[in-house]
Amino acid sequence: MNYFHFQRLVRKSRLLLPRLNRFFGNKGSILLLCVLVGVVSGLGAVFLKTMAHKCHRLVFGAAGTLPGAPWIYPALPALGIFACILIVRLFFKKSPYDKSLAGVITATTNGTSDLPKHKMFSHIITSGLAVGTGASAGLEAPIALTGSAIGSNTAKFFRLGRESRTLLLACGGGAGISAIFNSPVAGALFACEILLPAFSVPALVPLLMASAAAAVVSELCNSYNPFIQLNTGWTVVNVPYYVFIGVAAGLVSAMVIRVSVSTAKRAEKQKNVWLKGLLGCLILYVFFLLMPALKGEGYTYISALIQGRESAIPADGPLAFLFQNPWALIFLIGLLVFAKPFVSAVSLESGGDGGIFGPSLFIGAFLGYFISKFLNMTGITVIDPVNCIAVGMGGVLAGVMHAPLTGMFLIAELTGGYRLFVPLMIVVAISSFISKLLVKHNVYKSMIVMKGGVPEQKDEEVMLMNAKVRDLIEQDYTPVKQTDTLRMLLKAVMDSHRNLFPVLSEDGSLAGIVRVNGIRKFLFDFELYDMILVFDVMSETGPVLDADDSLNDAALLFDHLGLWNLPVVENGRYLGFVSKAGVFDRYRRMLREKPELF
Repeated sequence: MNYFHFQRLVRKSRLLLPRLNRFFGNKGSILLLCVLVGVVSGLGAVFLKTMAHKCHRLVFGAAGTLPGAPWIYPALPALGIFACILIVRLFFKKSPYDKSLAGVITATTNGTSDLPKHKMFSHIITSGLAVGTGASAGLEAPIALTGSAIGSNTAKFFRLGRESRTLLLACGGGAGISAIFNSPVAGALFACEILLPAFSVPALVPLLMASAAAAVVSELCNSYNPFIQLNTGWTVVNVPYYVFIGVAAGLVSAMVIRVSVSTAKRAEKQKNVWLKGLLGCLILYVFFLLMPALKGEGYTYISALIQGRESAIPADGPLAFLFQNPWALIFLIGLLVFAKPFVSAVSLESGGDGGIFGPSLFIGAFLGYFISKFLNMTGITVIDPVNCIAVGMGGVLAGVMHAPLTGMFLIAELTGGYRLFVPLMIVVAISSFISKLLVKHNVYKSMIVMKGGVPEQKDEEVMLMNAKVRDLIEQDYTPVKQTDTLRMLLKAVMDSHRNLFPVLSEDGSLAGIVRVNGIRKFLFDFELYDMILVFDVMSETGPVLDADDSLNDAALLFDHLGLWNLPVVENGRYLGFVSKAGVFDRYRRMLREKPELF
């Protein structure tokens, strides 16, 4: 197929949307596109999981045949990390290679919802290699980022508007989470709480459809679910202990966010990516050697805790003999809660790819198990460790993401623990509250703040930022020259309904402004009419707007200066004025005409 045939195929494909609009209406066709995005994102999630697991079996299987394998295993993540660095340097160095959802959130909050095309596949490759070789990260953020890019570029292909582009982006991200966990409700809620600029009830319909489509694809492909169904309920007498788990989860969540941000800050100071990767891999080797449970996603160890096989936690390490005592094992589990955030951050900042989603579930599971075993072994109470694992996972995830609904429904769907709904509600609510109290933004938005970005923007700001000053320029102001006399100026005043007069230089630039109030004292002194020049009565130009400035810039400047009119220039040449009334009239019209998300 040559280039011209390809272009013809693209044009024909774009004609599908108008035809769908005729049959199903605008919303119906958008809904079909959301389902399509969900299916493609689901396939991407299945491919990523398959790639990561096959890579893990291949690399660790080959290392297991070598002498001294326990000393080799901790070094294997370095293969994936350096492979990621090499791939990014060779193929994706033209633009920043954001590995978290911070870039997606920035795209939705600034109103563009525009993601590069390469993100539809690049993170599948890099995160599959990194996590597959044992980097301490999860696959959820990469597949959510991949799905978001699929949705964004699908909307761009069909030339949809900003609202539809944002909706498809969110559908792709939610579908990725749905497929990788087989949890459609949590996927839709994740998109609402994390990806969309504001929670949207109308958007739930397409989000649920996209997430359901992705879950069906994942189920058809027999994707692996690492968790088992819960068969135990809860008792009222243990409610105070669930409250305690919620408080602990909130504190730990705030720690996770702060550790992630502080590690990223320190890593930014090292500009040499190869040296940064080497230092990171050395740190990871030490941690993985001493605590092998920190490697990879950690879901295998969560399953071990759920099945009561806690002895598997230290089994692969050279220090396993130190943790034969039950209290020593509990100490190790507690230590893993505090080590996992740092190790995960190092895995990402040293050059690997992945997300904090999986590590958050690991931290929550180990925190819940630690608290339950401590309570049981000290005789304070008798509480089911599996229940504590489940609510701990939900609590830390909700606290790190500042997304209580996502944390609650994800754990309920993962573990079949709807009978634990009340304890889950208690834990995620308390954890989210405490985490927000200690850290203003979730882990992704905290990263945006660290890099100097704006994590949250109001909808009206986005609308004003997408409109240009050029569209509101008023050009019925009479220009005068600096050498004009007062008599000539007064004639211009008599012929104009304006009280501002731009003073222009020979090259068309703005030299100053004459205000009618500034010449009132000369009106009855007729002898001065031919003696005073415009140069004598004009005032300084003051702040000016560029034609390509946004209306949000204009609104901020009006508010700061307390003025009603501001001059507009382009390349130094005067174009006209913009009025405060004109800006707010446009804003009111934009509000009236603003289309719904769905």
